[in-house]
Amino acid sequence: MLSSCTLRIRAQRPPGRPGHGGPRLRVAGTALLTALLLGLAPACVQPAGEQSKSKPESKPEPESKPNAGSDSDQPKRQATIPAEGWNDDIAWRGLDEGLLEAQRSDMPIMMVVHTTWCGNCQKLKQTFNDDEQLAALSEQFVMVHIDQDDHPEAALYSPDGQYIPRVMFLDPDGNIDQRLQNPNRANKFRYFYTPKEDLVATMRRALDRHGNKS
Repeated sequence: MLSSCTLRIRAQRPPGRPGHGGPRLRVAGTALLTALLLGLAPACVQPAGEQSKSKPESKPEPESKPNAGSDSDQPKRQATIPAEGWNDDIAWRGLDEGLLEAQRSDMPIMMVVHTTWCGNCQKLKQTFNDDEQLAALSEQFVMVHIDQDDHPEAALYSPDGQYIPRVMFLDPDGNIDQRLQNPNRANKFRYFYTPKEDLVATMRRALDRHGNKS
């Protein structure tokens, strides 16, 4: 409909005799008016007060993204054997289980061989409980402790004698890395540590050599 368009067209009769050409003039006037209306129709717009209010386009809601790193976050490993005083927060493993886990995870092994009656073992236990850096670095190792009296197979891990305690570092395939020794004991008891010696430094060297690079 063109109800909003204002078109004022007055068909005037040309001068001449009254009534002359009346029907013909009316036909011509009607055709002219129709042509004018058709020609003006596309330019007609609704008055400003009557324009329909178009709804704003709704924007799609942004997709929720998972928290960064949520897929890569791994739960803290838990011990599968009793700590026996070597820090309950460390994920200790038995020998066989530790060897398998090292191969599977490509992580080096930190092995502590001890006995329950050894006084030096008791002193070293305190270092494992008190040194926060040692506990933090232990998460990058497969941690194994083994009582030499209860597990004769510990004798396989005594490159320079069966003294205790011995702290040795093995590659992911279970081989002792004899270059990772106590630097203060070059000649004998090379894997023996007291609380005053820097075991954490040897742990860092082990990670430099055998840490998981993936």
